[in-house]
Amino acid sequence: MLISATASDEKKAWTYAFVILLIISAAMLALRLAGKEFLILDFEVALIYFPTILAGIAAAYVTVKGVK
Repeated sequence: MLISATASDEKKAWTYAFVILLIISAAMLALRLAGKEFLILDFEVALIYFPTILAGIAAAYVTVKGVK
């Protein structure tokens, strides 16, 4: 039996995903600024920063959509 996610569940999931990715992005940026790069820049952007931006957009959209 499938149970549909409610709007608040979807909002919470996207917010948690965004916050977790934001923390990881901040840590990776701090490493890069400290001169201790963990990944090459292209891979870091594709794997960490781009998904953070997308999750932020999705979280904002779900939040705004839920208000209406």
